[in-house]
Amino acid sequence: MKVHTFTGFFLISGLLLSPGHTASAADEAFIESVVIFNTICAKCHEAQCSGRLSFDDALAASTGHILRHYGEASGKKWLQKELFEILNYMKERCSYYPMNTPVPLTRVWGSDVLAKLSTLLEKNYFIPIGNFTPGSYRIELELEKDTRITAHLITEEFDMIVEDCYESSNRRINIPFVVESSGIHYFRIYPRKPVRITRLSITTLNDQ
Repeated sequence: MKVHTFTGFFLISGLLLSPGHTASAADEAFIESVVIFNTICAKCHEAQCSGRLSFDDALAASTGHILRHYGEASGKKWLQKELFEILNYMKERCSYYPMNTPVPLTRVWGSDVLAKLSTLLEKNYFIPIGNFTPGSYRIELELEKDTRITAHLITEEFDMIVEDCYESSNRRINIPFVVESSGIHYFRIYPRKPVRITRLSITTLNDQ
C-alpha cells in the first residue's frame, strides 16, 4: 500500500472510528482523501445519501464523475479509488466517512492538527468538532492573515446550523451558534484566498 504524508491536506469531528466500522490500515481511506471529499464533493452528496446515483462497485464508471468535479485527482489512481470508496460510504450509510481524529478535551485545535485537516492548495478545512449538547457556543478562529471565509457548521444528519460569510479583523473571526439537539458536529471552512488557520477554539456561552 502506498504511504502518504500529510502535507497540509484537509476533512471531521474528533471521533474515533465509529462503532461497527472496523477498517484496517490497509483499507481505511487516508485523512487527506476524506477531507478532499468533504470539502469538494460532499456539498452535493450530503443531499443524495439515499443511494441515488450510487456507483456501486463500478470504479471505472465513477472516475469520469470524480475528475469532472475534482481535476486534481487526474493521474492519481489511489486518490480516485479512495474518493470512490468515500462516496459509496456516504450514500450507503448516510454519514460521513469515519476518521481517527480525536477531539481535544479543551476544544482547542492548534496549527499542527489543523494542517492535517485542510486541502493543500485551497486551504479548505473540514474539522470534526465532536458532540454538543443543546446550548449557545462560539467558534473562535485565528488566521495567519486577514481574509473573508465561508463557514459551514453541520450536524451528523447533514443539517446546516451555520452557513454564512465572515470577514476577519486583526486575523480573528468569532462565530456564535446555537445547538438545539445533541449530536456530533462538523465545521467546514472555505477561505476566499488560501490562508492557514492557526488556531480554532470553541467556548460555551451559557457559562459566561
